[in-house]
Amino acid sequence: MTETDDELKELREQTDVGTRAEAETTDDGASELEDAIVTLLSEVQSGDVSKTLSVRDEQLAALIRGLEETESLDDVGAPLKEALGRDDGEDVTDRSELLRLAVRLGIQEAAPEVVETARDANARHASEQF
Repeated sequence: MTETDDELKELREQTDVGTRAEAETTDDGASELEDAIVTLLSEVQSGDVSKTLSVRDEQLAALIRGLEETESLDDVGAPLKEALGRDDGEDVTDRSELLRLAVRLGIQEAAPEVVETARDANARHASEQF
């Protein structure tokens, strides 16, 4: 091998970020999630799947109910809306909205790629409705 061949080989090794199979596995996971979300959006809209979620957590229940009883939901809801870039002009935050906002922000912060996949799924679902 010549010096140029060695340099090319080294450059290839430095720029190779994984195998094609590894890349496809990652894409397949996102695609699988996107497909599931698209299907579930239709099922939720048709009423086949409930649009309601529940969480069993004593401390969270006490916190949210405490915010509600002290009329402090807006004190937490407003910064959540701001962090998510959602200004709906409404000053009133109810319990359900506060929980939706908190879950969305948590997922966005912890797994932004999942939020992007969900956005793609929503867009695909909307386009399939035409």
